[in-house]
Amino acid sequence: MEHKDILVEKDGYVAVITLNRPDHLNALTLSMQDELISALQEVDADPEVRAMVVTGAGRAFCAGIDMSSGATAADDTVPQDLREEKASTVKLLFSLAKPVIVAYNGAAVGVGLTMTLPFDIRIAAESAKLSLAFVRRGLLPELACPWLLPKIIGISRAAELMYTGRAITAREALEFGLVSRVVPDEELMPTALGLAEEIAENCAPVSVSLTKKMLYDFLAETDVERAEKTNHRYLDRIMTHPDVVEGIMSFMQKRKPEWSGKVPGDIPELD
Repeated sequence: MEHKDILVEKDGYVAVITLNRPDHLNALTLSMQDELISALQEVDADPEVRAMVVTGAGRAFCAGIDMSSGATAADDTVPQDLREEKASTVKLLFSLAKPVIVAYNGAAVGVGLTMTLPFDIRIAAESAKLSLAFVRRGLLPELACPWLLPKIIGISRAAELMYTGRAITAREALEFGLVSRVVPDEELMPTALGLAEEIAENCAPVSVSLTKKMLYDFLAETDVERAEKTNHRYLDRIMTHPDVVEGIMSFMQKRKPEWSGKVPGDIPELD
């Protein structure tokens, strides 16, 4: 898919996806949303990429839905014939096989925040502000936010953010557990890229992918015994992969591992 409002750059094993409407604070339109999902899927399908970073161009990450069309903006962003389909967006994002690191370079408002909740790791610049402003616009949080946010930060803190719709600072987001770290603005991308490179270079891609799959599959699992059995079934399958030998040998020989496994392509059949 050709990208107009999204930039995709690859450097080694890491891809950077940038929301690129800086003159509009990267406010989300339907076409931009489609481009973002397409870019994520394209990068996820690239066997040479092992991790990705999502950030915004300019001084904002994403200012929410593009409200330039006025009161109908929310409806325009999600057409009636796509509303049922939109319900599967979170499942699609959960299905991404590779780690996604969010680098909040500035304001993340409304959908600019909810669309990042299904991603794996969130890092914020000191100047970033995060807000679920839906109730202040007469709207409701979308993308299964009321289901997912309490799982990330707990129900009381989730309720505070969703009921008040107020903006919180990056430091408050860290205290809430919404982001894993806060760094000075100029260190945001080096930190995010450094984390992506650490995962890409040191960790077996197939092992990371299966670990991620369990992490999200088990969000909805209520039976701990079933989760344990699934966990051990995955472990049994991975034990025959060449990367297990490479992981042990590289550790013993005190060298960097040279992983042969590719994602997608080399994930063992699990059913």
